[in-house]
Amino acid sequence: MFQRIISLLLLLYAYKSVNAYMCHKCASTDAVWNWVKYGLPVNQGDSIVSDDKCLVESKLKKDGDACAGYCMTINITRTDEENKGKTISIVRDCQPRTRNLPELTEEDAPLCTSYEKVVNRRNVNITTCYCRGHYCNGLGFAEATRHSKALELPQNSIEPKESSNFPCTCWKKKDDENEGEYEMGRQEEVIN
Repeated sequence: MFQRIISLLLLLYAYKSVNAYMCHKCASTDAVWNWVKYGLPVNQGDSIVSDDKCLVESKLKKDGDACAGYCMTINITRTDEENKGKTISIVRDCQPRTRNLPELTEEDAPLCTSYEKVVNRRNVNITTCYCRGHYCNGLGFAEATRHSKALELPQNSIEPKESSNFPCTCWKKKDDENEGEYEMGRQEEVIN
């Protein structure tokens, strides 16, 4: 009986390993200190220690966690005139698969959503991108998001103030009748 349980556990572990991708998991100090103010997601069992190496893609180690969902990067940049575009915070993690996220493959460009808000008297743009593939939220991710698709998510408790200038290839639904069909559009048409 004990041997069967061990065999079953090994089989489940092997199945999970085959269907999971490895994702970087880290957060910059500013992200950890201002987590609630930025409105960052809280997943059950999450524990992230701040590490400012998370800000520099070339310093990321491949010691992440297995992820059955999508790898995720949340990039927080300044939008005020003197520091426009400066990254001040970043979070890299695994996002469990939800009904709100469409299916992604390794070949797909990252899916992104973006909004602006004021945090600690600073205007910031919070861009969340999802990708699928081993460590796809690491080295090369910044370049990949330049070719990303904008993602329509249901409204949450954080209301976006306005659209951002986050560079991406944006997609919007053609119309309500053609479920799942998208066409190119400007980002403000998609995100607002």
